[in-house]
Amino acid sequence: MSGVGWNRRLLAFFSLLLVFVIGVVGGIWLQRAYGAGDLLRAAGVLPPRPENTARPTPTRTAVGLPAEFHGQLALFALAGQSNMSGWAPLPAEQTLHPRAFLFGNDYRWRLAQEPIDHPEGQVDRISLDQGSELGTSPGLAFANALLKDKPEMVVGLIPCAKGNTTLHEWRRNLGDDTLYGSCLKRMAAATTMGEVAGLLFFQGEADALNPEQYNDRILSAYDYGERFSQFVNDLRRDLARPNLPIIFAQIGSHASPEAFTNWAVVQAQQAAVSIPCVAMITTSDLPLRDGVHYTTESYQIIGERFAAAYFHLMKTQECE
Repeated sequence: MSGVGWNRRLLAFFSLLLVFVIGVVGGIWLQRAYGAGDLLRAAGVLPPRPENTARPTPTRTAVGLPAEFHGQLALFALAGQSNMSGWAPLPAEQTLHPRAFLFGNDYRWRLAQEPIDHPEGQVDRISLDQGSELGTSPGLAFANALLKDKPEMVVGLIPCAKGNTTLHEWRRNLGDDTLYGSCLKRMAAATTMGEVAGLLFFQGEADALNPEQYNDRILSAYDYGERFSQFVNDLRRDLARPNLPIIFAQIGSHASPEAFTNWAVVQAQQAAVSIPCVAMITTSDLPLRDGVHYTTESYQIIGERFAAAYFHLMKTQECE
């Protein structure tokens, strides 16, 4: 091979190497400057962040629970998928109640504020929601509504939800690397400061997906009612609370008919659930902010409906 040909090959090799190095360094810089998630969203691979996309970092309340409230909390687990985690812009101001507390994903108590499902310091990685650091949920509105009606209460919220999960993924499994097991573990850990008073559940969107498009997942549309009843029975047995109040939200509306082909089926299954000390709230009349998630104002109303349903159960049935 001539010296000229060899030099050309060396030049081509080093040119490719230089392009590769620039790409790697540039990618690292972009990741640090903007975050890979934002790049994927810009490319249309991931859905957009909530509308207040400036990535606000709310000042989180101080860690701790006043000694006067130790052992006094009425504890409520918040389970389900993204509409329970919270997926709407944070309000400009939040009304924080001095008797509403949060057992955070870091297993530490603090005054309750949105985002309830904040991932900072998350212990149970199984329910980590990367987008929920921005999201308003029904949680704080629920606590405030309870305390408006019963100002003597002290409320403790326990986030357990995980976005895009099916009812099959919430089946009984006591391992703390499962949704069911980790939620049960958190509830047990929180009981050093009070007693479990109920569970809120908002889930079903994933089970309404087109099974032909998602044939790698176990979806429960036509047997949703049966599987949900089993979930309730299992949870009550494991908590030794046969009449634990459970409020669940029926899935409301959506803007993706090609994806959610079994939406009406799941709605009908949910409406047919009939279990003592279990109540359903509706959400179909509330505005959405995207294809399946609600507006900040809608989550406020959902939280208030959860509270009203809870009080109705307590007044009309022997629940404990």
